Amino acid sequence: MSKQGMEEQIEVLLQKSGNAIICKELLINTQNLLIEEKVKMNDTQWLSLTSHLSAMVYRSIHKEQIAPIDVNLFNEVSLESINLAEKICMMLPNLHVDEKYLLSIHFEAAKMNHSL
Repeated sequence: MSKQGMEEQIEVLLQKSGNAIICKELLINTQNLLIEEKVKMNDTQWLSLTSHLSAMVYRSIHKEQIAPIDVNLFNEVSLESINLAEKICMMLPNLHVDEKYLLSIHFEAAKMNHSL
């Protein structure tokens, strides 16, 4: 995908969030955390993460909750990925506590891709 195409898709996701300013701020903060934690994502992973973050902003604004999750399904996800996801989830109000588990999958996948 071209850089311009990627930027256009990210812009669409920012708008879908319900508050592009908050969403962009969340993206920047997330990107900074990923750099600190040395988690590298390819373009496809970043776009998928951006989509999830956009949906989180939407849920936060509209106080929509995800359904509770069986946390046992995430036993194979590293504590580092879950903790990183929790830091990001704490940047937004009104999110279900289980949101971190769904978000952690993005970081775990990025780690797996780069350890191969």
